[in-house]
Amino acid sequence: MPNEIINTVQVHAAAGCSDELGRQLQKIVDTLRELPGCDAYMVDRCPEDDNRWTVSAHWQSEAAMRSHFDCPQVQGFISLIDSRLASSVDFNSFPIR
Repeated sequence: MPNEIINTVQVHAAAGCSDELGRQLQKIVDTLRELPGCDAYMVDRCPEDDNRWTVSAHWQSEAAMRSHFDCPQVQGFISLIDSRLASSVDFNSFPIR
């Protein structure tokens, strides 16, 4: 059985853009959570910092996670910087043991 894996995206809002950033992140997540091999995909605002958001996904396997990176919707995370809604985007992943 393949190892389950979680990937996270930490997104920091540009000044004055946190609410709109949250709406755009939710749109991205609503599309991506339907991908094969995805058990959960969610977006949360940091309770200590209103300008920081965490997007996390739980995958059935590393292969499922890797295949989702080829989806055009994933480009939406990078577009948040281009549109100046986000000042930084940081991707991470780790296996569930």
